[in-house]
Amino acid sequence: MNYIVFCQKGEVRLTSSLFRKEMLHGGDILFLPRMADCQGEILEDTHAVIHTFNNTVCRPENCILNYLYTHKKKEEGGNPTTYCCKLPAHEAIVLFMESIRHYLTDGTEDIQLWHLKHKELIRLFSRYYTPEELQTFFHPMTGEEVPFKSLVLAHYMKANDTQELADLCGYGITTFRRIFKEEFGTAVYQWLLKKRSEHILYRLSFPYIPFHDIIEEFNFASPQQFYRFCKTNLGDSPTNLRKKHAQK
Repeated sequence: MNYIVFCQKGEVRLTSSLFRKEMLHGGDILFLPRMADCQGEILEDTHAVIHTFNNTVCRPENCILNYLYTHKKKEEGGNPTTYCCKLPAHEAIVLFMESIRHYLTDGTEDIQLWHLKHKELIRLFSRYYTPEELQTFFHPMTGEEVPFKSLVLAHYMKANDTQELADLCGYGITTFRRIFKEEFGTAVYQWLLKKRSEHILYRLSFPYIPFHDIIEEFNFASPQQFYRFCKTNLGDSPTNLRKKHAQK
């Protein structure tokens, strides 16, 4: 799932695998793509609405990717798009989120209503923000080829090897390897190893996460196996990697 966070009031300090030391204040909108690690510290009493959505099941008129791809095709030879995770909330978005808070507090469980509200939110984004603003805001999604890359990104954290990932995505192993190489430009095993290393290094950057929690999360059979993985793929022991990050 992707996340859109609207902060109505308060102050939160955030850090993520996509950005570091971002402050979220009242009136800010934050976008986090699927599988992005994020940690936060609430500095003031905060009210926020968190909206989740999955583009693999969106109809074209409900999908922000459809809007972004349409406008991206018109841009030729421009500068590469960067990622800006925050936008100031337009007054129309503020009013929209007030209505959402009302539905949430009165216990509404109407799926059709939530589908309509998602469609309305996408319409508000496309009406009150420029294509350039939305390209930078939703940049982590615009490089995706839906649905194959979306399937991979949705399931890879649950897979220990290529076969498991192919099964989770619903492909035979030979076909999966071929399409993966075409879409990602590398072998499945190498990509999984790189992503696993990135996530483990990110977890190690937080001194309050015990090693045994990381060992369980990433399905290591023993502390010794975890140690060997870090030495081989990250260049040092878990303890030293954590110390190096603290020194920075």
